[in-house]
Amino acid sequence: MSHRDCVVCGTPAPTLQFRKDGYDLVACTACGCIYVGQDPAQIDFDALYGQAYYTGGNDAVFADYVGQEAARRTHARRKLAVLRHLPPRIAHEGRLLDVGCAAGFFLAEARAHYDVQGVELSTWSSAYARDRLQLPVITGTLQQAALPADCFDVVTLWDVIEHVPAPVPLLAEAARVLKPGGRLVLSTGDWGSAYAQRHGAQWHLMTPPWHLTMFSRATLAQAASRAGLRVVGWRSEGVAGDGPLWRSRPGLLVSRLLGLGDIVRLTLQK
Repeated sequence: MSHRDCVVCGTPAPTLQFRKDGYDLVACTACGCIYVGQDPAQIDFDALYGQAYYTGGNDAVFADYVGQEAARRTHARRKLAVLRHLPPRIAHEGRLLDVGCAAGFFLAEARAHYDVQGVELSTWSSAYARDRLQLPVITGTLQQAALPADCFDVVTLWDVIEHVPAPVPLLAEAARVLKPGGRLVLSTGDWGSAYAQRHGAQWHLMTPPWHLTMFSRATLAQAASRAGLRVVGWRSEGVAGDGPLWRSRPGLLVSRLLGLGDIVRLTLQK
């Protein structure tokens, strides 16, 4: 089977690394990016991110995303605190765009500080955000939303970039709608972490077809550079080991302080 060119640098003829759940995970021979080799045009994304994805109807993803609204809004407030108080300094007000906003829980908390806008591919969850939370959410991709250029102070992509078939064009469009000097903050799994490397194909974030690209810090930085964005900050999140000690609050704190977590948060500037 022939596989598509690298989603980060465009190099053809990747090598097969893993087969999982009917998908080929391939590695770019130039930049090392790991991604699903098959053409994503074969994937029915509307069905993939339908109601079952958010309400516990699929064991491979959320137990019950919308049923956990209180906990997810608490987590959203923590993300806002990070966004607003940790260096490098992010705008404390202005316009914020959340790409891949799901049911809108982060936006619902962010609107206390920002003029918010959401974009969400899922027909079901974008309708939930509009109807239940009265949020301004556009259904579709960021490119389909066709937002004006240079209009947002902050753009966020929380656990989104690994889901999209073409990450560099997404970042380029996010850069277009950012104001000059604006910041883009994203989080995603860190394939370069020791924890992910130990688990390989069994890494809990290697879940095709939902996750299409497994980034390392190096491939994330390369994708950002190709989109015209500059890296201004990194932070480690996630887990560094299995067992109760690593999964305890102190263990998670230590892994983050040491930069060992298997999730990375990246801050970019236009």
